[in-house]
Amino acid sequence: MPVWKRAAVVSAVVVAAIACWFVFKSYTDPIFAPHAVARLHAVEVNGDRQWLLERGCDRRKPVLLFLHGGPGMPAMYLAHAFARPLERDFVVVQWDQRGAGKSYHADLNPTSMTFTQMEADALEIVGYLRQRYGDKRIFLVGHSWGTFLGAHLAASHPELFYAYVGIGQDGDPAAEHAVQDRLIRDKLGKAVTSANREDLLFQAGGELAGSKSMTPLILTGLMAPEYSLADALNVAKGPKFAQAHLKYDIPGGYGVPPQRFAIPVYVVTGANDMTTPKSLARTWFDRVQAPRKQWFEVAGAAHFPHLERPAVFADIMRQVLRQALPENGTRSSSALPIPRFGLQCVWN
Repeated sequence: MPVWKRAAVVSAVVVAAIACWFVFKSYTDPIFAPHAVARLHAVEVNGDRQWLLERGCDRRKPVLLFLHGGPGMPAMYLAHAFARPLERDFVVVQWDQRGAGKSYHADLNPTSMTFTQMEADALEIVGYLRQRYGDKRIFLVGHSWGTFLGAHLAASHPELFYAYVGIGQDGDPAAEHAVQDRLIRDKLGKAVTSANREDLLFQAGGELAGSKSMTPLILTGLMAPEYSLADALNVAKGPKFAQAHLKYDIPGGYGVPPQRFAIPVYVVTGANDMTTPKSLARTWFDRVQAPRKQWFEVAGAAHFPHLERPAVFADIMRQVLRQALPENGTRSSSALPIPRFGLQCVWN
């Protein structure tokens, strides 16, 4: 066979392999350490099949449950870009909630999309994690809409959590659009409508600092080993489904989150966040009553400070860990080994 034909065959095989990887991949990278966990799997949650990603260098470390935003917008497909620095100190759990990401399916009953059901699902997940990892409590972290769910869980069930951390804290949903519109007009001088609001938030740098569109999120998500092409295509379906069907069947509806807590409360906000406006988050935080509370403002970040500045966010979470568990959260006196092969369990 001529050299050029062999080269063409090899090229075709490589292209086909890459295409198959994008279409069919659904795994998580291994962590080679004696007590490591790297697990991607589905669980039955109140009659619905939902996906979890559990990763940590030492399964004896405290569990950190991440509640994604939206509603319906998963974080699992971005986790490889921000969660690795957290995996030395925590078992980090990403959960694709009912109707979101890998948990989305076309035959999901729309009537099951209620806030009460979402809370019940979350409590099932927390119960599963407590049983699996032998913890009485876990760390609860919410992002964007996930902070509304997280604040309700933390206020109602303090016995389950060491602390609550809100990233891009939802301060007053009813006031968000008015504040967003004012910030956009001040920054861009453009009129805002319901149709162009999200695009203008990106253009104003209020979603991702340094980016005028969601392209970095899309490109980052496409590289997630945990997401097949079908999963990636479902990412956009979740928020549309939730927007159409989610009912807030609680007193006050989708209003100001609870502000009385029996556990420590931390808020992490990007200095340029316009999506969950910093001013509303700060007003909410100032009124919070908790045994301890702390405000972290991340310079050079917008609505995704954990993704835009992952090392800074990991440092913040280590502070939270030290305050909650002075022994640094370990259940063993032995130091973590550094593996010779595979993903490293130590970061700068």
